Amino acid sequence: MIMTFVRNILVCALTLSVLASQPVTAAEAQQPKKLSGADLRGKNLAGADLRGAKLSGAILVGANLTGADLSGADLRQSYLRSVRAKGASFKGANLGQSDLTRAVLSGADLRGANLTLAVFDSARLDGARMQGALLAGAHLIKASLTEANLDRAQLSNADLGQAFLNGASLKGADLGAAQLGFVGPAPARLVGADLSGANFSEANLKGVNFNEANLTGAVFKGARMGGANLEWTEGHGADFSGASLSWVLAYGADFQGAKFSKANLTSAQMTGADLRGADFSGAYLMRTNLNQANLKGADFKDASIDDILFHSARNVPGEFQKDP
Repeated sequence: MIMTFVRNILVCALTLSVLASQPVTAAEAQQPKKLSGADLRGKNLAGADLRGAKLSGAILVGANLTGADLSGADLRQSYLRSVRAKGASFKGANLGQSDLTRAVLSGADLRGANLTLAVFDSARLDGARMQGALLAGAHLIKASLTEANLDRAQLSNADLGQAFLNGASLKGADLGAAQLGFVGPAPARLVGADLSGANFSEANLKGVNFNEANLTGAVFKGARMGGANLEWTEGHGADFSGASLSWVLAYGADFQGAKFSKANLTSAQMTGADLRGADFSGAYLMRTNLNQANLKGADFKDASIDDILFHSARNVPGEFQKDP
């Protein structure tokens, strides 16, 4: 009986040895890595293949994910504070409600990622690809998004206070009710950004710097834009209907065919602006500066005008020819 028992043990050991030596099948290799809740803080995962990994609730604080591939990974409610992920891929990943405070994601691929309610405060996303990303309700306070591509991104109700978006592209992005204006020490910066077709309806844009940005076809309905800088912007067909534009700076702006119906333009500075075909119907224009502006075909029907300045303006409507 003893010999039989020993023989059985040897057979089992040999079987296990053979199985262990067998190569991993392609199907097995492609199984998602199950790391939910794992503690990976400070780990060096540079260049790691984590495609489709299950990392929800994982702790990756301070980890090195430089160049790693997390495409399609589940990172919901994970902790990625101060993570280093330059050039990493999160394409199609789910990072909903994750904490990426101070994360370094320069040049990262976040296209189509779910970033709903995620926190990116003080994160570096310069040059990141974020086309079609879902960022509804996300926090990007003081985040750096210089030259980032956010085309078609969903940023409704997102908080971008003090964010740097200089040179960023937000073509067709939805920023309805987003916070970019004075909610803290300073507003966001969108200098030279491509915002063509973007939706800023009801957004807080007080004091935001849009200098030289492309606002072609953008929608600012009901937006709060007091003190915003719109100097030298391209705003063909932009819609500012019902927006609050008091004290905006729009020197040399191109607003051909733009809509300002029922907007508040009190003390707005639009010297030298191209306002051909613009719609100011029902707008409030108290002390608005339109000196040297081109007003050919502009519509001022039912507009409230008081102390408006037309000095050296071109094509001033007949009913406003009496210049104070």
